[in-house]
Amino acid sequence: ERKTQNLYVQVMSPTRVAVFGHLDEYGRRESLVIAKAMTPDINYSRFLDQEQMNISLQSQFEETKDRELLLKVIGNLKEEAVRNASDDGVSQAVTIKSGIATVSDVKVPNPVGLAPYRTFNEVTQPTSNFVFRMREGMQSAIFEADGGAWKLEAMSNVKDFLTRNLDEEIETGHVIVIA
Repeated sequence: ERKTQNLYVQVMSPTRVAVFGHLDEYGRRESLVIAKAMTPDINYSRFLDQEQMNISLQSQFEETKDRELLLKVIGNLKEEAVRNASDDGVSQAVTIKSGIATVSDVKVPNPVGLAPYRTFNEVTQPTSNFVFRMREGMQSAIFEADGGAWKLEAMSNVKDFLTRNLDEEIETGHVIVIA
């Protein structure tokens, strides 16, 4: 019914896209659709036990090299693993089981590049930096360390997805994508 009117698709945030119609006689735009991404509630900045962190990394993050390293570290931690004496504020050294009976020290890099599910599943999840920390009791936490830059990348990824999938409508001028 709106083939003769322009439609405006606005990427409002990494998790919200709205579609608006043209201006009415009072200068208002009709809101036609608002799409919201369903994303998991990720426990940033909270220390989790070994099992909770393992489940979180596997279920709420895309596979990356650093995610695999963190899974290896937390999956092989020994109770006496976190050695605060070798904590330089940037990285921590931990002791992990590296074989049936062998134990080795591993330096956990920081920051680590992780790609949590925090925007629409149809687009590439942005990878951003996190600080990974551990403490006694085999607890660990990740802290966001990119200043929110991931939001701009996610919005750009959503805009690119819409542009690719609405190319005919955009070419004819019927749809305008705004981000």
